[in-house]
Amino acid sequence: MQRDRHYDLILIGSGMGALTVASLMAQLRGWRVLLLERHFTLGGFTHSFQRGRFHWDVGVHYVGQMQAGTMPRQLFDLITDGGVEWQRMPEPFEKFVYPGLEFAVYGDPDRYQADLIARFPDEAAAIRRYCRDLPKATSALFLQRLRVNAAWPVQLFTHLGQFWSGFDLKLTTQAYLDRHFRSPELKALLVSQWGDYGLPPAESPFAVHATIALHYLGGGYYPVGGAGTIAASVQPIVEHHGGAVLLNREVTEILLDHGRAAGVRVQTTHHPEAPAEEYFAPCVVSDAGVTNTYLKLVPAAVTIPFREDLRAYVGDRAATTNLALYIGFNTDPRQLGFQGGNHWLYTHLDHNAAYAQRGDWLESGEPPQLYLSFPSLKDPAASAHTAEVLAFTDYASFAQWRDRGWRQRGEDYEALKEQLKARLIATVERHYPGFAAAIAYAELSTPLTNEYLTAHPQGAIYGLPLASDRFQPEQAAWTRVKSPLPGLYLTGADVYMGGIMSALMSGLLTISQLPGGVALPQSFAAAARRAKQGAAATAERRQAAGVAEAQALR
Repeated sequence: MQRDRHYDLILIGSGMGALTVASLMAQLRGWRVLLLERHFTLGGFTHSFQRGRFHWDVGVHYVGQMQAGTMPRQLFDLITDGGVEWQRMPEPFEKFVYPGLEFAVYGDPDRYQADLIARFPDEAAAIRRYCRDLPKATSALFLQRLRVNAAWPVQLFTHLGQFWSGFDLKLTTQAYLDRHFRSPELKALLVSQWGDYGLPPAESPFAVHATIALHYLGGGYYPVGGAGTIAASVQPIVEHHGGAVLLNREVTEILLDHGRAAGVRVQTTHHPEAPAEEYFAPCVVSDAGVTNTYLKLVPAAVTIPFREDLRAYVGDRAATTNLALYIGFNTDPRQLGFQGGNHWLYTHLDHNAAYAQRGDWLESGEPPQLYLSFPSLKDPAASAHTAEVLAFTDYASFAQWRDRGWRQRGEDYEALKEQLKARLIATVERHYPGFAAAIAYAELSTPLTNEYLTAHPQGAIYGLPLASDRFQPEQAAWTRVKSPLPGLYLTGADVYMGGIMSALMSGLLTISQLPGGVALPQSFAAAARRAKQGAAATAERRQAAGVAEAQALR
């Protein structure tokens, strides 16, 4: 069958940013969209996978602000056409564990503040100030991203808004903590979730930390059926409007026509010997990250003013990457005392040292930081019990095997994986005796797995490192939605920051910049309108059900 080669929009990659762009341009503008994904599963870091009866998500472990009626929930419902149901996590939804110190986090902002003050009464005023500062610092980052990527009427609003936020993105999380708090234990507790954005307090902007902390103040939510339901909900929307989704398609080059991006050249990953395919559209949006886009996909002959600066920037910074251990149980983990909340395990209070040691522990000892999550206890649709254990590491320790094919890296690589798997399990076992005996299946992925399946350089899980200089004017050029090449646009983590909601917001920024696209206020209005229609339909169904029940009782 001859496949259509011409579309209104081509998307490189299928992460949350690309899914947002694809769905909304199809729904709100009727565009025919082509989604190209190099993996054999749609969704980028929102995809799920199975081994027998066990099921895991690779990147979505929990999401905040999914309460009914919130704008983030309304946006998600618009993008997925209501195809994703959200389950609130059991309480407490987070637990921070240090030697001699534990702290449970409940999805109630008032309780969170009260629990902190009860533990550290001498720092009550600083705790209250911190809770007031979270929305201000979050707004500072949001407004900065709008100034870089929004249309001029919105940019005017951002200049007015910055006077309220009052936070400089150069301010690191550590500098904020040291300025306002005295207790090392309190400082450590407040940033226990730094793994959600990938850099420790000394390197991360406080505005990034605040964005994540504020996002989870109302608790955590999990997609029923796993994160794969997100992409599964968007695909029929795209296809209904004449678009297509192609898997196992790696874009190798962005094609030009008279100096404009006009399409892509694609290689099928499962048949590399097959002839290259070419697809064409007046708009090309890359969700492959700025490094891949500007250093690999845009032809070298095209002048990109900041290309060498970007190459140097990326070369000077190690990517945030990790090990992920996927576990299937032979019993219910609730028998061991787990209820479904996330556990953050630390060997000491110094998060900066923990990050610096992320590669050292591979030689001996235990990881300085672990994240333990239970997908099956969050998902009422789960058919078997599972857990995930995540630990930061470095790419350099695995680089010697990078030129070998996936699942063909040799016995020495597999032996190392077995050693690391055993040590990760032993670390959890030390905190929770009986954990190891409950394991029926365990599989470890490394930074090389991330790199192979996503094409992210060095297996990066959050895009460009979220350091303070990432958001400074000299770096702004390569995090803009509009590229220097006419017809080429960007979306995804590098436009905003890592995380599913941030990627969604990057998608909104992207469609606001496309010719004939959707302005930010229009996206928000469409989401609110759909929510109102959905509420009215629900009320009508309930009324009809009530009438039917009353008639049956007569």
